[in-house]
Amino acid sequence: MDEVDLIKAIPPEVVKAAYDDTVSGALKETGKIGQDLVKTLRLVLFPLQYSAALQDRLSKHLRKSIDRVPEDRRIAPIESLALPIVEQLRFHDEESIVGDMFVSLLARAMDRERVGEAHPAFVQIVGQLAPDEAVLIQQIAAAQTSAYMRPPQKAVVVLLKDERAALINASGLLDNQKQHLEAVAVRPEELAQPDLVYTYIEHLVSLGIASYTNEPWNNEFKGAKGAGFDFWFIELNGLGKLFHRACLSDS
Repeated sequence: MDEVDLIKAIPPEVVKAAYDDTVSGALKETGKIGQDLVKTLRLVLFPLQYSAALQDRLSKHLRKSIDRVPEDRRIAPIESLALPIVEQLRFHDEESIVGDMFVSLLARAMDRERVGEAHPAFVQIVGQLAPDEAVLIQQIAAAQTSAYMRPPQKAVVVLLKDERAALINASGLLDNQKQHLEAVAVRPEELAQPDLVYTYIEHLVSLGIASYTNEPWNNEFKGAKGAGFDFWFIELNGLGKLFHRACLSDS
């Protein structure tokens, strides 16, 4: 019997008893989890009973979280963070980008050296993100400061790769400015719904993890003229960088 079969074989009343025992003691202590998956699940199991299919899905998510933490750094996650994450994970399959963010966040909560990255607010933030927004966060993090633009007269709602390159190349910007702008521009073509890129950016700002910035205008683009189109800059702020480390740096 493998680990998943073993978990599924645990009677619901035993699961509930394990959870009750955990709440009264183990979850309130910080200690080494070890390799025993069943013992680990006793520290993060949920009080609700799920179908066998959901139990199977959750056990795989939890196994991934545990595997992302070196054995000698594993600690018991605090109940107030672990239980909401586990509750959210039941809605996501193994291919879900958002689900993987919850897996990473739970891993941080079980990592003695990185537990400080597991900010409680991140559970709600992840739950509000669209998969495309996770991709966009990765793009912004990689560029450190990203640019997004609109064409003249907004004739096209979103600039995709070829249109973006042609517009930048035909602009009156200096060559180094053209190269820099192309390198840091967000890439809507990598999103499932590229037409929503401006909405996604506004949402990331409203969540408090991204901020508009004028810094490039004072450095790389100081005195820039002749672009012929509008462009702005956005970056992850302090909370956003912490969010990226906690939830997306494993991707």
